[in-house]
Amino acid sequence: MLLVTGFEPFGGIARNPTGEIALRLGEESGIEGAVLPVDYSKIGAALDSLLDGPREREWDAVLLLGVAVLRSGFTLEKIAINYRDPARADNTGFCPKDSVLIEGGPDAYFSTLPIVSLIAALSDEGVPANMSFTAGPYLCNASMYLARAALDARGVPCGFVHLPRTPDMALDMEGLGKSMEFDLQLRGVRRMLKELR
Repeated sequence: MLLVTGFEPFGGIARNPTGEIALRLGEESGIEGAVLPVDYSKIGAALDSLLDGPREREWDAVLLLGVAVLRSGFTLEKIAINYRDPARADNTGFCPKDSVLIEGGPDAYFSTLPIVSLIAALSDEGVPANMSFTAGPYLCNASMYLARAALDARGVPCGFVHLPRTPDMALDMEGLGKSMEFDLQLRGVRRMLKELR
């Protein structure tokens, strides 16, 4: 069983394609989809419920998705750090400063997804993709770090991928780079899941 998560809309953006993709894929056999809250006080519990709740079998892989409005392709994140100091507040208005996600936790976790082969598969699918060495300072980083911490001893492949915004989101964001059609994003995520099976 594969787990795919996305996020709810945030920061005044009317939609978040990653949450929509997660729910769409969750309707397919062998995949569970979930939408994470953009809320520092709830994201840990939401992930715990998904990762540690009663399951018929262990997760085969966990793919975390988030939107990055300045990027024009899929960005597979290599590292998540044990740190919170975002430039913007979460959806409740909370904006933590200079603090850790897990007291006493490792400084960082690396993705355990096969990033190089996933990028090659996305390229074959016609989806631009590359690797990034930071998941950013916001809840994307938090979700990757907390999920990796929960799964570290279990050997479950887990990592985070940033997707670009969709063209309809770009209407209010001119000059910020290219967008990507929702159907192409969905196709790209499906291809990654095929590689992870």
